[in-house]
Amino acid sequence: MNSVCVRSFVFLSLLGSVCLGAASEGRELFRDMRFRQGFLLSYPDSSHGRAVEAVLNFDNDDNVPIWRLCQWGTKHSLAPAPCARSSAGDLSYENKAKRVVVGGPVSTKRDLILEVRSDAEYGMAARKYGQAWPHLLIEQDAGEVYPLDTLAEIRFAVRLRLLYCTNHMTDEQYDPGLHAAQCQMFFIVKNITPGSEDAGDFYWFGVPFYDSRHDVPPAFMARDAGKDDATGKFIYTIDGNTAGTAAVGKGRWVTVQTDLLARIKDGLKESVRRGYLHSADPRDYAVVNMNLGWEMPGTFSAALQVCDLSIRAVPKERP
Repeated sequence: MNSVCVRSFVFLSLLGSVCLGAASEGRELFRDMRFRQGFLLSYPDSSHGRAVEAVLNFDNDDNVPIWRLCQWGTKHSLAPAPCARSSAGDLSYENKAKRVVVGGPVSTKRDLILEVRSDAEYGMAARKYGQAWPHLLIEQDAGEVYPLDTLAEIRFAVRLRLLYCTNHMTDEQYDPGLHAAQCQMFFIVKNITPGSEDAGDFYWFGVPFYDSRHDVPPAFMARDAGKDDATGKFIYTIDGNTAGTAAVGKGRWVTVQTDLLARIKDGLKESVRRGYLHSADPRDYAVVNMNLGWEMPGTFSAALQVCDLSIRAVPKERP
């Protein structure tokens, strides 16, 4: 099979592993952007909501995790996994289906590596339509909420590299309509105005990092569906060229620095045009949550490194 997955070199030069500093303007929407406080681990069954199965605090009770680590759809919870430490200061949790690494400050593995091995989930069979699939995502509510009309920019910066991606399916098993390895970031863009027609409603705004089916992840607009716990809300994902993530699949470091505000407003308008929301007034909406990581509806093993993540709200200048 002509797999579109690529393999990258495991060993990189020191120069190639140097990461950018975060932008200094505006306020970070999210906290602990180097992940040193650890994670609140979700249950594999998403019906538990935000209940915590385990606290992955790197065996340090002084750590107070802000990030959730969501492992929905897995057969192999990370809850019993011990914290491992390396001589470079790397902290990790691992089992046969997944690995999470928070790299030391000067390590080539900083800041975060998310790895999923879905052959441990599916075995020799490929996923069938309607069957749940494993996730490995970090998630956090915004520390501060800004109505979109008060902002000049939502400044997104990150460095990314795909460490590897391997397709374990045969030609006969593989169906690109059902099977993929996808890594992306999503915002919940929510109506925060009490009493408005769309109060409490939201849409998903997506920034694609990697999709095993495409050299460049394409734009995607559709209803969130395909599994029992889908939200039914509108998904508006920009394409990899627009996002600046087009070369992630080449296995090298990719730098992304872009303003997402105009595209978020475009997604709001499209949500209204398609009948998911009633109003696209930016005064009523804000980014209230984000998640980032893997969804594996196919039998793949893959790992992505995230470095110097920054999501900053830049307010408009007052007249």
